[in-house]
Order: sequence, then C-alpha cells, then structure tokens
Amino acid sequence: YNLNVTAQLRKQFANGLSTSLSYAFMESKNLFKSTEIASVLFSESPVQGDPNRPGLAHSEFGNRHRIVGAGTYTHTWSERFATHVGAFLEVAQGNTFLGAGGNRYSFTYSGDVNGDGFAGNDLIYIPTNATSASEIRFAANGSVTAAAQAQAFEVFIRQDDYLLEHRGEIAERFGAINPWFWNLDLRIMQDIGFVVGGKPQRVQISLDILNAANLLSSDLGVRKIADPRATSPLSLAYFDTDGEPVFNFNTDVKETFRDDLSLFSRWQLQLGLRYLFN
Repeated sequence: YNLNVTAQLRKQFANGLSTSLSYAFMESKNLFKSTEIASVLFSESPVQGDPNRPGLAHSEFGNRHRIVGAGTYTHTWSERFATHVGAFLEVAQGNTFLGAGGNRYSFTYSGDVNGDGFAGNDLIYIPTNATSASEIRFAANGSVTAAAQAQAFEVFIRQDDYLLEHRGEIAERFGAINPWFWNLDLRIMQDIGFVVGGKPQRVQISLDILNAANLLSSDLGVRKIADPRATSPLSLAYFDTDGEPVFNFNTDVKETFRDDLSLFSRWQLQLGLRYLFN
C-alpha cells in the first residue's frame, strides 16, 4: 500500500514577493524489493526467514517527510528591465529519491546464513547483548580476538538508533532510513526587454547557486548516507558442529553513516541565457 499526504500554502504580495511552503508525507510498503529482473526478487530481496514467504515491509523509495519553502522577489526597474531574486529551501528525511533506492536500507549478513543458496539477502538478528555467547558467537579474525569483535559490535549497536531500538529482534527489510538533510538553492535573474521590427523581445540572464550553504563552508550542506560496510556488519565465518552460525565483525566500522560524496553534497553554479520572442 502507499499513503501520500501533501499540503501547501501560497501567498502573493503586492510588493512583488511570492512565497510558498509545503509539506509531504509518504508511507509505502510492499512484499518484494522493487526490480525489473525476476530472479532478483528471490536472490537480492532481504528476508527475515523463508525467501518464498516475504513479509510486508517498507519500500526503499521516497522521502518520508519533506518540507519545501520557496520565495521569489521581483523588482521592476522600468518597462524593459526587471530583476528576480529567488530562494528554494528543502528539508527532508532519507536523502533524495534515486532510481535504485537510496533512502532506506537494510542490515544484512555477508554470507548465506539461512541456506537458500544466496549470500547477502539475510537480515541480521540484533542481540540484546552482543558480548553474550548465548546470543551471538564470534570467531577470531587474524589478530582480532572474538571477545574484541563482540565488544566492538556492542559499541556499534549503541551508536545506531535503529539497532538500539530493535534489540532482540531480526532487522526489518528497509527498516532503517538515511538521516535528515537540508538544501538551499539561490537564483538571480535579469530581464532585458527590447523591440525588434516592432515586436517586443526579451532576454533573460540567470545565475543559479545550488547548495549555496556548501559554497560558504565545506561543512554545510553535506548529506549523510549509510556506509555499505555498516549495513552488512557481520560476515559468516562458519557453522559449528551443531549447525549454529559463527561470525566476524569488521572492527574498523565505527559508525553507520558517512558523508555522501555525490553532487548532492557539493555546491554547483549554473549560468543561463534565454531569449523570448513573438
């Protein structure tokens, strides 16, 4: 099912100022991971148990909460000259929409834990105490002892709100969501009017600054996304003689989120030229 709720307020002022403020909420759930390839529905769709009986879970697409504010001010200097100044502010949860998802993510094992013949599609069990061998067991990994991995995994769970809230449970498919972000775009556009052959013509010269805050400081306007190493924190080492899985944890993974290095986290400048004629 899919639920969308949207509300918007708009106001046009007599002094040339035009403003709008909107809010959108989305809740979407399905039985399968969205894909164009039938085999992927089985091999790559994260499951809590039987891959032939997937449960209802979150879709990986769309912002859950999104707030957008926009304002444009126009000053008319004469019949031929007008200046427009605009700002666009977006505040949303879950990063931005991407064709391959990008908003929600799952915590899965690295390895085939449920024995369905496919690795990487098994959702992890989140122990109430990662240092308890009765809940999860670790194997020595090189110079890193099992006890050190257990302690590091416990610290990792405590820094993540989703894992901390769902201790004692199997993680949900796309149950976790990327953090909130905000983005500010600015535009300045100059209208120049003139007459050619008795007909009015107009040229528009525009300057757009995308993610303007990042232009002011490299610490601003940077989005966060889940680190792939963090979303598959446990790798299957082996099964013991009783058929119980024994794991390794990558102790280099300290936090769930890292900086998004895409263009969404960088400022961009765009120049435009538009010619309008009758």
